[in-house]
Amino acid sequence: MVLKLGVWVVLAMALLVGNAARAQETQLKVEHARTYLSEGVYYLHADLHYRLGSVLDEALHSGVALTFEAQIQIIRPRDWWLNVTSAELSLRYRLEYQPLTRLYVLTHLNTGVKQTFFRLSSALHAMGKIDRVPLLDAALLDADEAYRARMRSRLLFDALPLPLRVRGYIGREWSPSSDWYTWPLR
Repeated sequence: MVLKLGVWVVLAMALLVGNAARAQETQLKVEHARTYLSEGVYYLHADLHYRLGSVLDEALHSGVALTFEAQIQIIRPRDWWLNVTSAELSLRYRLEYQPLTRLYVLTHLNTGVKQTFFRLSSALHAMGKIDRVPLLDAALLDADEAYRARMRSRLLFDALPLPLRVRGYIGREWSPSSDWYTWPLR
């Protein structure tokens, strides 16, 4: 009886430690995304969730700039063959920590616009808000076809310093990516 109880205690501890380790992993998720047509142009509105795990948090606070990419694709599904990618767009952001001022600097690499934040959570929240981004001119699509849009977010480990870049090829903690979020293009 004591042996069985001991086994259950060990299993419970292992589950708790496993859950705590997972809680410290980086999480990237596309919460919601939609497109809308205005004056012949498709625009994107999306909400993404970013949470840095302990490894990336430590790297950021040690002076490593982290570059994130939101990938958007417009695809035309086909029944018997691979889908056709009609358009692609990447939104890139660089997140840095400045220890002297204790500020987080978020740079939108597509536009060069920089924002500063006192809190990491505020910088991650701002990076996750995508509003009214022009995607594609509607005239470039065939009106008789049905299109879908899809989006994901990922850390660009190729933008890391070389010693850390090698870890990106090997370890998941240095190359996190969200799942694809898909919706009909309207």
